[in-house]
Amino acid sequence: MSVTSTIDTEIDGGVCTITIRNPEKRNAIGYSMIREISAVLDELSADDNYYVLVLTGAGSEAFSAGFDLTQDRTERTDEQKELWPEMISKLETYEYPTIAMINGDTYGGAVELVANCDLRIAAEDARFGITPAKLGLVYRGSAIRKVMEIANMPTAKELLFTADPIVADRADDEGMVNQVVSSDELEAVTYEMADSIAENAPLSLIHMKEITHSIEQKGAMTESERKWVAEIRDRMFRSDDHQEGVEAFSEGRTPEFTGQ
Repeated sequence: MSVTSTIDTEIDGGVCTITIRNPEKRNAIGYSMIREISAVLDELSADDNYYVLVLTGAGSEAFSAGFDLTQDRTERTDEQKELWPEMISKLETYEYPTIAMINGDTYGGAVELVANCDLRIAAEDARFGITPAKLGLVYRGSAIRKVMEIANMPTAKELLFTADPIVADRADDEGMVNQVVSSDELEAVTYEMADSIAENAPLSLIHMKEITHSIEQKGAMTESERKWVAEIRDRMFRSDDHQEGVEAFSEGRTPEFTGQ
């Protein structure tokens, strides 16, 4: 386990957890934290092992209040302008499944952060708010797109135009989260799902995430993309992991996948 001033990173089996830690500011995210999260994502992507990623906030009050507003953004350097979109891109394109364990209020840029996770499990007292309209700002275009992907259009517009939060149960009704559970159950439910995913065949997970992202971005698949998926399926039928999965099923045991 490694600890920095603003994030914790812990690996347990096939699961890596990144915890946003800035309790004095409700886990607000500043430039240094963005760099640290990006660095961890780079390390995980370069690792020969495969890790399901769980992203959460410290404490029980907030997942994150979004970008740290005490940091001046009126005259950002070119490097600072690219920090947030680079972090989001690395999270979105991380090849293995990601889960947002939403332990509390999620505001501003933090909504974009959880929207770019594959799965979202929220504590029942969590709230979701997109606040740029109260700050005289505009939400990033790619962030608006992601919110529209996980919520229906009227709800996305309501969040953007009113800047008022909605509660977890409503977010669940709108399809923004996969599950809403009590705060006491949040970790158990999240890690049960993460461990279940981590037990599955690595190449299956990588390719199915790749395919679902392609469909999300385009809404439909072209003929060439359908052929691409068919080629992936053909390769998977010949993979060692497929053979192991079939043998384990017939023998009534847990498969031991290698990603080959």
